[in-house]
Amino acid sequence: MRRTILGGICAVLVALALARGGQPNVHANGVPQLVKLTYLDGVSNFGPKDGEGVLEFSFAEAYARVDVKNLKPMDGYTFEGWLEGPGAPLYVGKIAVNASGIGTLSTKLSGLSSYNFNVFVVAARKTGSPDGQRPSETSIAGRFTVIGDDGKSPSGGDVRPASLPDTGEKPPMSTSQRVGRTLTITAASGGLAFVFFRVFRRRRVTDD
Repeated sequence: MRRTILGGICAVLVALALARGGQPNVHANGVPQLVKLTYLDGVSNFGPKDGEGVLEFSFAEAYARVDVKNLKPMDGYTFEGWLEGPGAPLYVGKIAVNASGIGTLSTKLSGLSSYNFNVFVVAARKTGSPDGQRPSETSIAGRFTVIGDDGKSPSGGDVRPASLPDTGEKPPMSTSQRVGRTLTITAASGGLAFVFFRVFRRRRVTDD
């Protein structure tokens, strides 16, 4: 009797969860890659030479985190993170630093159109310079291995996903889709409730 009641309750709860359109959280099994950031010869041309930091990123999960130190604020400049490679550079985000020169950026990698990046730079943007363009002033930077087309990383870090990550929201259902889904779930919930009620009454008659 008790098992039947619990089974009916679970069935109704599942139907209600589907009616809300709930989806389980799914995370890619990507291993993040760590890149050391320093004043890099041939790349860096601006800012303190003792600046340093660490980039943690994953193409598979489309995220990046940057931690820097010894990058004290400079009048008229702000710091930004950029990914670079054979193609166009990709803006990662603004890195706000405090008076001690410590700063952090944690963000999604938006606008990924390829994985052909092998350098991360912390660029310094001068006030009034045009947005959307990679500043020419480069502070600390770090190189990393380009992920191969076979999906393997020589460094044992992040792997190339089968497809580019979707960092946007899913499009909402149309009115007809919502109505159809509601009717289907309502019918299913009603049928489950009816079966549960019939079994419950039959059990009661048998027990009596």
